[in-house]
Amino acid sequence: MEDIVYEQRIELPYVYTAGAAQRAALQGLSEGRLVASSAGDWSNVPAAPFGPDGRHLRELSDAADEGVVAAATKAHHRPGAPVFALIRIDGASNVMLHRIAGQEVPAPGQRVRAVWASERSGSILDIEHFELLSGDSSSQGASS
Repeated sequence: MEDIVYEQRIELPYVYTAGAAQRAALQGLSEGRLVASSAGDWSNVPAAPFGPDGRHLRELSDAADEGVVAAATKAHHRPGAPVFALIRIDGASNVMLHRIAGQEVPAPGQRVRAVWASERSGSILDIEHFELLSGDSSSQGASS
C-alpha cells in the first residue's frame, strides 16, 4: 500500500503568553539547561504548570539533560528519514518528543543526552538533537 502524504501549510497567526512555568522552561532552554516543574511525586520536563491530574506544579528545578528512550521511530516520509523518540529525562514522570542524531533507531531503555545548539533563542529547538550514549546494554534498534 502506498503512503499518502499531503503537504499543506496553514497560517494561524497568534500571540502566546507563557506562564511562569513555561517562561522558566524557555529561559532554561536559552541557557542550555532543562527546567522541571514538580509537585509531590510528579515531575514534568520541560516545566509545565499542571500535572496530568490537574495539580499545580509550582516547584521549579534544573533537570538532567540525559534520559532513556521510551519509544522511537524513523519518519520515512520526511526528507532524510529523521529518527524521533519519546525520551524520559532522568527524574521526570513524563516523556518528551525530540529528534535523535543519526539513522539508528534506539531501543527502549537506551540512554541519550541532549546536544545543545550553539545559538539558542528560548525554544525546544535549542536542543539540536539527542545523541545515543555508548556503553549501553541495549544495542539493538527498535522496529521502525
